[in-house]
Order: sequence, then C-alpha cells, then structure tokens
Amino acid sequence: MLFHLPSAIRRFAGDNEVVEMRLPLDVRMTVGEAFVMLGRDYPGIRQRVLDDQNNIRRHVNVFVNGENVRFAQGSLTQVSNDSEVWIYPALSGG
Repeated sequence: MLFHLPSAIRRFAGDNEVVEMRLPLDVRMTVGEAFVMLGRDYPGIRQRVLDDQNNIRRHVNVFVNGENVRFAQGSLTQVSNDSEVWIYPALSGG
C-alpha cells in the first residue's frame, strides 16, 4: 500500500513524498486501521490524520484509489496491499 503525503506532513516520514506499507498477503483492513499501523513507524502522521477515535479529521481529505473516503465509508473504507492512499489538507477561505 502506498501513502502519498502532502508537504505539510512529510517531515514526519523522513521528508518522503510516498511511504510504502506492506500487509501480510491477502489481508484487508480499513484505512483507519492502516493509519494506526502506519503511525507505529510515523506517529506524527497518524496524529494529524486521525482524531482520538481513529476517525479522519474534518480538515483532512483522504482518497483511496482516487475515491474520497467521505463519500465511501470514511475511516472504515477497505484497503489492501494494492491500494494507494492520498492525504490532502482541506482548503478553506472566502
């Protein structure tokens, strides 16, 4: 599974734009569980993407294979080794 990181949180992953995480073969998990697992190696990322209940923070947009998880199952969206996850900070303004 590949995690594409925005510049604002790359410093928590050794300044890498992409971080790869391999799951045991045929294991599927939720994107929320994947962020918890990723957080074991890169705790700063987990804290900035998930809240204390492991839900995706309101100001963060997460896409799995090009689909915004807010329009799927949120942090319960399923991922696998073949998944690509993009993290984008939400933009606001007036």
